[in-house]
Amino acid sequence: MELEEHLITCPYCAEAFTALIDPTMAGDQCVEDCEICCQPIVFLISANGPQDPCTISTHRENE
Repeated sequence: MELEEHLITCPYCAEAFTALIDPTMAGDQCVEDCEICCQPIVFLISANGPQDPCTISTHRENE
């Protein structure tokens, strides 16, 4: 399976950047640092079906 590009807005600095997400991780969460401010962002990955891109929600690590 190929990685999906998703436009992410950092919950710390509010800057947008592109993150590559593995859709096979649906139902999981991972932590990745913001490319701009380097703060840890928690990514929650949800599946939308086999033909649709996954949905990503983000929040600060301590929320």
